[in-house]
Amino acid sequence: MFALQRDRWILWLPVGMIVGAAAWLLAARDPPIWIGPLCFVLGTSGAIGFAAWPSTQATGWGVDLRRCLAGLCALAAASGLGASAAQLRVVSVAQSAFSGGEAPVRVEGWVVANDASDNGPRLRLLVRSIEGVESPPRYVRMSVSDAGLLSPGRAARCRGVLGPPAGPLAPGGYDFARRAYFERLGATGFAFGRCRPIAIEPPPSWLDRQRLWLAAVRADLAAAIYDAAPYRGGAIAAALVAGDRSLIDEETNIALRDSGLGHLLSVSGIHMGVVGGLVFAMLLWTLSLIPPIALRVPVKKVAAVGALIVLAAYLIVSGSSVPAIRAFVMACVAFGAILLDRPAISMRGLALAALVVVMIFPESVLEPGFQMSFAATMALVALFEMLKRAPHEPALPTPGPIIGALQATTRGIGGVLLISFVAGLATDPFAIYHFQRFAVYSLPANLITAPIMSFLVAPMAAAAAILAPFGLADPALELMASALDLIAAVGQTFGERPEAVRAVPRPPEIAFVLCVVALLWACLWRGALRWGALPIFAASLALYVAAPRPVLAFDADLRAIYARDNDRWTLLAKEGRSTFARDRLGSMLGLAPAEIERLAPPEACSEGLCQWRRPAGDIFLVRDPGQSEQACIARAIVLTSAAMPDGYAQRCRLGVLIDAQSLALLGGATITETPLGPRVARAWSADTQRPWTPAVASADQE
Repeated sequence: MFALQRDRWILWLPVGMIVGAAAWLLAARDPPIWIGPLCFVLGTSGAIGFAAWPSTQATGWGVDLRRCLAGLCALAAASGLGASAAQLRVVSVAQSAFSGGEAPVRVEGWVVANDASDNGPRLRLLVRSIEGVESPPRYVRMSVSDAGLLSPGRAARCRGVLGPPAGPLAPGGYDFARRAYFERLGATGFAFGRCRPIAIEPPPSWLDRQRLWLAAVRADLAAAIYDAAPYRGGAIAAALVAGDRSLIDEETNIALRDSGLGHLLSVSGIHMGVVGGLVFAMLLWTLSLIPPIALRVPVKKVAAVGALIVLAAYLIVSGSSVPAIRAFVMACVAFGAILLDRPAISMRGLALAALVVVMIFPESVLEPGFQMSFAATMALVALFEMLKRAPHEPALPTPGPIIGALQATTRGIGGVLLISFVAGLATDPFAIYHFQRFAVYSLPANLITAPIMSFLVAPMAAAAAILAPFGLADPALELMASALDLIAAVGQTFGERPEAVRAVPRPPEIAFVLCVVALLWACLWRGALRWGALPIFAASLALYVAAPRPVLAFDADLRAIYARDNDRWTLLAKEGRSTFARDRLGSMLGLAPAEIERLAPPEACSEGLCQWRRPAGDIFLVRDPGQSEQACIARAIVLTSAAMPDGYAQRCRLGVLIDAQSLALLGGATITETPLGPRVARAWSADTQRPWTPAVASADQE
């Protein structure tokens, strides 16, 4: 059993890099600058030293011990390398912090993208100037009522309110501020009225001018696709080809997301795989039919080079998003293996792809897209290794045409079912941890749409690309849009079912980490050692089931407050257009959208004071400071967006007091009852000081 793992130890080095990068990014404060390089140097020296240690015996416990120590040192070196990559990435994207304010300011810049949202268009601007700011951020994003003529590449002037990107909504929530920092998105806000086009000179940087030109080309390409094939199918086609999702309506977005088909809208691994595989197969089959070429040229390598060229062009046209770049790196590794006469599908190739991605984008290790794509690919490669016939096994006898056709059909259907099941099983823990929901009908929906994507959408897209220079692409685009409209109809059929989305509470960090370790253990080892993942997964599941559920959850602006008494939830939410805080907090607590809509507000609630009565201690929301004395009850939990008198919590012997200062410094929270009293978990801790945290941004601005 242990002899089978002789060449598998190296597969854990990318895991060490991921752990090092994640630990550096999740630290409360910037770690010392020397810690990453020191771990790398000491780990590398130790690994080389133990590996080269002279020994008079070829086997024995001493040799095995030195090998284990060398492997541990190599893991430490990989962790140091990952931490160093994260540190260099943070320094490379650093820019002046932006604190913002309530006063409207004038913003001038060039439109880079039109980011679609549920509440309307959001323009991403390459900033030229911001009124009253000497060192403006590189990018800002502004919500507008109507984008009008402001397509990507054009200059615009907006007047609105800007502020720093928001941090996590609640403990364990998604940290948009960290993602915005690495995207160099320094401010977000909303514009008053419409942004106006202006005539100004292009940016001084040549690279910025090329970026704007490419954005304009992508916008024109998306518009041309939509003109040739309007309505829902054409909008999805524009998103797949040009990466522009602004044309897709909200209803289609929700239907595809709830049916488990939302991944089809963002250019990522599945699209790179379909495009690369289609081009590779077409070139390979075409060149193999030409005897002078097939007999003199390695057509498989020529096809691999052609697929890489097409994928590079597709990456540029689609917008070069981080998921697309990650998928392109993985495709380069796969086709590079073909050029080097190595197996294209192997766990070592996947490990190399992970290593390259972590070196280029170390911040992506915390993103759900990175984790889910590599988890699914790793599980499928492990499945491929398990099903692969050993070289010494005799070949099966060749069946007749009828039996052969039946066997091929059965293997094809069974293979699609097995692949979808394994990929879904590998990604479900990440979906539950990050989104607290999973689509019940994801498996059947993907089984139905996978052949449509592979045999209709991708070939029609390739035909449209070939015919476009001759002005004959419209029929192919119409067929492509029709196929995509069929996919949207499948998503609507499954996504509109009342039981389509299952909400579950967010698991504790330790349970999630153990589940990931179990997945890695089962995929990276060989043979019977894989079964060691079962007790690890059982421990993860036990911790998840036994985790206490909070009795109170709220965001920093008190836009949504959830309180629980036994198993009954109540909700107090501000009325308004945006329900983001309400829906996101509810999903973290394991509440489905339909359940959230049915939640009632607290029974005792007035304009100045709301009260939730509980045996363990009442909960109060104080809106009017003049009514604070009514909440002065022992063991009570008091929330307020106002400043409370000094000594109020001690005088009233409150269990917890969350006031305006606490909300501004620490953000939202969840409160859990324990035998020792209420335990408060905040969105960010008091000692957190990273370049992307609001406290640091405000301090730097001052």
